[in-house]
Amino acid sequence: MKDISQLRDRFQRDGLDRRLGNIASNLLRLSSWLQMGRDTQATVDLMRETAGMIDWTGDDATEELVNIQRELCRWRRIWPLEPARHLLAFRARQMSDRVLESSGLALSTSRGAV
Repeated sequence: MKDISQLRDRFQRDGLDRRLGNIASNLLRLSSWLQMGRDTQATVDLMRETAGMIDWTGDDATEELVNIQRELCRWRRIWPLEPARHLLAFRARQMSDRVLESSGLALSTSRGAV
């Protein structure tokens, strides 16, 4: 397991847009891992890390981010729930898209691709 204090310090040094991008990236990774059938402990650890990142966002956390954190914590408590693997993969992808959109990074990426 990663050194959580180093991860938190590095995460908090970034600006809000980059922190949101990192949260979105973790959610997308979670979706991919679930689709690939990644092992249970790695999946739970990633859910925990992502929920922690949202917590470290502090006062900048929107209501939507807090709701994502709560949902991740609920999923983590009941995991593994193999029949729901595809549902969680879908939800993680949706959450990633929403966080990326709210970060503003999605717009800057699409403008640069023109």
